[in-house]
Amino acid sequence: MTDRTLATSRPRVALIQTLWDHDPEVNLARTLALLDTVQDVELIILPEFFLGPPFYFPGRAHLKGVIDQPVPGPVFDRLGEVARAKGCYLLCGTVVEREGDRYYNTSVLLDDQGRIAAKARKTHRFAAEMVTVSPSDELVIVDTPFGRLGICVCSDFWIPEVPRTLAMRGAEIIAVPGAALRGNIQITRPCIQANSSFNVCYTLLASAVGEVTGERAGRQVSISVAGHSTVAAPEQLVGTLDEEEGVLIAELDLDRVRELREVDLSFRKSLYFCLHGRRPELYQDLLKPYAGHQDLETLITDYLTARRS
Repeated sequence: MTDRTLATSRPRVALIQTLWDHDPEVNLARTLALLDTVQDVELIILPEFFLGPPFYFPGRAHLKGVIDQPVPGPVFDRLGEVARAKGCYLLCGTVVEREGDRYYNTSVLLDDQGRIAAKARKTHRFAAEMVTVSPSDELVIVDTPFGRLGICVCSDFWIPEVPRTLAMRGAEIIAVPGAALRGNIQITRPCIQANSSFNVCYTLLASAVGEVTGERAGRQVSISVAGHSTVAAPEQLVGTLDEEEGVLIAELDLDRVRELREVDLSFRKSLYFCLHGRRPELYQDLLKPYAGHQDLETLITDYLTARRS
């Protein structure tokens, strides 16, 4: 156990940025080696697919039944030992969770005793996930000794209603275990910063680095993720990585977040307006489909089927 108290308004956090290998065992070993370098933190966050890209990515079909995991299971027993030894909470990135004949893209939160404190399954599936994994209908928020933690599983973050809802429910920290796509990388940091300002919270993106290539729907497809793990406060970008494998350490000031959320009638500080200035009666259209709505799940299913035939 660390001699730092968990009950602090200035928790230290560590974001682990991993480099994908083709072998899940190598990825786990690399993750454990990076975890071994971290000391005196209250929260560690791993990236999405820290064991490597899942079986439904191009060229990875041979890993079905290998890379997917039960929850609880041996991987989380091992990571639980790390959380317990370090006396910190550990958000275990994501794995493809196997439950019977269903699969989920799942992030497991372990407490400082190594126990499963929460499980967040992705609610907004991305690309091939729409025909491979099942969605959750639950947005997860957890009270921890160091603050209220909301979890956005990668693409959940890119649906603004998700972090917004977590913030409206009191989340002071929004953790995003992700795999930042190279094609979006120029907007990733600005969006992380904007989320922290609009929702008056910390946003923590832990991302991976790597590329896989293989056949999908009759053509060669590459998926490249480019790191950019980032910590953003409401008023500033606190720290960031580029594409190197490594660890980003930051100290959060939750008293400042709480102060910024308080109404200041002098408007010397004004970020609270993002929360208190809302007029929910005007937002009923948020419950309706987008005006140009198309059913992505059906479109993707039809596309993949047509390409195979």
